[in-house]
Amino acid sequence: MATSAQAVRKAPIPDLEEANFFELSRGRSTITYTASDIAGEPQVNYDGRTFRGDEVRREPTELGTLVTVTLAVEPDLETRLLTIVLPQVQVKNGTPEKLSAPVVFTRIEMSIAGLPLHPGPVQTYDVKIYSGTASFIVS
Repeated sequence: MATSAQAVRKAPIPDLEEANFFELSRGRSTITYTASDIAGEPQVNYDGRTFRGDEVRREPTELGTLVTVTLAVEPDLETRLLTIVLPQVQVKNGTPEKLSAPVVFTRIEMSIAGLPLHPGPVQTYDVKIYSGTASFIVS
């Protein structure tokens, strides 16, 4: 007679894959992130703008993977970044999983000398929660 532990060991393990494609939206704003496109490069699409390869910076952290792109650089004024905080998501048999993820819009003040020439924070943040799905796609 099989024990419950033996029965558990014999149960089939679902085919899980780590998600590599994320579709997120908030109102009319949309973001897609592909960990590896057909050319093998990461890609972020944000409201009609596409960022590829070295334009997409990824950093694994305990919070999740930080995916950052530079939206704008205005010398002697500011740099604007978009950072998606993506959790690790397991998907079964290609079925998309729902998720919410914070998206951090960072404004970095600068001057011709480097740091701003006035007191106060150098970086300011606007955090929005985007919702959508995570999937595994074969590229």
